[in-house]
Amino acid sequence: MEDLLRYAIKEAEALGASDAEACAAASSESEVFIENNDIKQAKSQKPSSVGIRVFVRGSAGFCSVNSLSKSKIKDAVSMAVKIARVSPKDRYNVLPSRSKKPRMLQGIYDKNAQSFEASDAARMAAEMLAAAKLYDKRVSVDSGNFTADVSTQWLANSNGIELSEKTSIFSWSIMGMAIDGGDISSFDFQLGGSHFVRDIDVHATATEFAETVVNSLGPRRIESFKGEMLLTPAAINEMMEEVISHSINSDAVQKKSSHFAGKIGKKVASDLLTVEDDATNVEALGASSFDREGVPHRRNVVIEKGVLYKFLYNTYTAKKDGVRSTGNAGGSISSPPSVSTTNFVVRPGRSSLDTLVSEMKNGMIISRFSGNVNPVNGDFSGVVKGGRLVKNGTIQHAVKEVMVAGNVFEALRRLNGVSKERKVLYDSILPYMRFDGISFTAG
Repeated sequence: MEDLLRYAIKEAEALGASDAEACAAASSESEVFIENNDIKQAKSQKPSSVGIRVFVRGSAGFCSVNSLSKSKIKDAVSMAVKIARVSPKDRYNVLPSRSKKPRMLQGIYDKNAQSFEASDAARMAAEMLAAAKLYDKRVSVDSGNFTADVSTQWLANSNGIELSEKTSIFSWSIMGMAIDGGDISSFDFQLGGSHFVRDIDVHATATEFAETVVNSLGPRRIESFKGEMLLTPAAINEMMEEVISHSINSDAVQKKSSHFAGKIGKKVASDLLTVEDDATNVEALGASSFDREGVPHRRNVVIEKGVLYKFLYNTYTAKKDGVRSTGNAGGSISSPPSVSTTNFVVRPGRSSLDTLVSEMKNGMIISRFSGNVNPVNGDFSGVVKGGRLVKNGTIQHAVKEVMVAGNVFEALRRLNGVSKERKVLYDSILPYMRFDGISFTAG
């Protein structure tokens, strides 16, 4: 593969490119689907692709091809150069220079993954389904899946960077409700993942899903009120994470669509909030040794004790701001690198989940959020899913037809509790978080 990438770079240079980058990926995937309480479909595939990025006199061109054929790659290089010749010049179009070789991560590839077959994926999906149904016969699984993916990524550029890395990722999800006669609970969706075969735990995911939907049975109407909101990690992922990720993205800052623009060194949240972007954390599935441009990954503390410390950069946006890339070039092989988070990590608090609940006088636990979130201004509004009313530190009952609305940035300043328990949600590691002053509207 390395020879193919060198070939692509030389072809680009021969056609007039001053800089060239070639990135390739090949993977072996097996996926099994669950539908309507049964295993429905399984598929296996071995996709591969190559992406070519070139600069010609400061203008960028990109082309990708789903083939490792030399002739196809040659055509892709030619197309990338043609695109560059008609693209506008941009003095910030540069490739990263060759630097010290990144420290290659341990713990993101399991050699046992090579012998993990489609039949093993089907067995895992069946075990997850059975565990959910065994928990309570009222549980109904609408859909789910189990995926096994072993992939290798290669990257080279005309500045001498040559890197490759192999990863294994197992991921699974389950979604559905509980049904008791005419009583139908809120939908719930749970997921899990690991890099290693030995860490696959579909039973824990199925049990959490089943427990959540059963607890949502028998909902009661409530009066509208203003109080505390305790979000599960899944609800934080749905309501808060996108807004924060957008606001710390240097591309959004430079395009003046980030609420955090101009606030480096300033307070943007409660002292209880510390956010990191950390691709070196192998607990989460976004871990890798280098980014989409070959820049070594590192742990970036973005918000510490409520103070905004930095934005996330790729090479382009870093050049524009006159700073170093933070190793946050992301995206697939089939698109030019953009700026993105890797593993989104919220540092744990000191209180247990039970303590956070016991301290609530009048509030709501929200398992999931279904609604709209504006990543630019932070406004959110939607339906509470899996909501449970809490009074004087005791969970009372499930609720029905309750709306929640507010603003993420204002809520971050009213964060008054973070649990020490955290959950890994694919490429996020999130605790339970409690906020004060939230409005709940009864239907």
